[in-house]
Amino acid sequence: MTILKVPQKFLDEMVGHAHELTPFECCGLLAGKGGVVTRLYRIKNIVATEGAESVSHFDEAKLDHLKRLTPEERAEIAFVMDAREQSQALKDMRTNGIELQAFYHSHPKDPARPSTTDIRNAVEFDQLREKLNLPAPCHFIISLMEPGKPDIRAYWIAADGVTPAQFSPA
Repeated sequence: MTILKVPQKFLDEMVGHAHELTPFECCGLLAGKGGVVTRLYRIKNIVATEGAESVSHFDEAKLDHLKRLTPEERAEIAFVMDAREQSQALKDMRTNGIELQAFYHSHPKDPARPSTTDIRNAVEFDQLREKLNLPAPCHFIISLMEPGKPDIRAYWIAADGVTPAQFSPA
């Protein structure tokens, strides 16, 4: 797989976004061309703002668990990108001749590795992505388990498994 080049300013912006929204998970998109990120889009996490009832991405047990939590508690353990903002970002990418390179989100209290829900959501998106003719995105996770030492890791997530992805500051 390609080594994604991400300018340090975008790595710093992802970490800043994660810190700003703690204890909630942040989420967003990275776009560019040829494996080089040139644009970051912050996207609202609707699990916190709209409630678990409106989210169909979770199995029944996870949904029941989320319904028992406050919006703040839900946003600490899950995220779903606002569909309207995500659609606007994709439209902006097309307008500017750039492509989706990666998704990102934070884990305020957990390691920078994909959760079961992260994997399921990525695989579901992958099926939609093929219909929309979008490139396969990398998935960045920012862990703030140690707030002074954020841990950023990237992964390729597909139905056949999760593979660590390499990235470098551009």
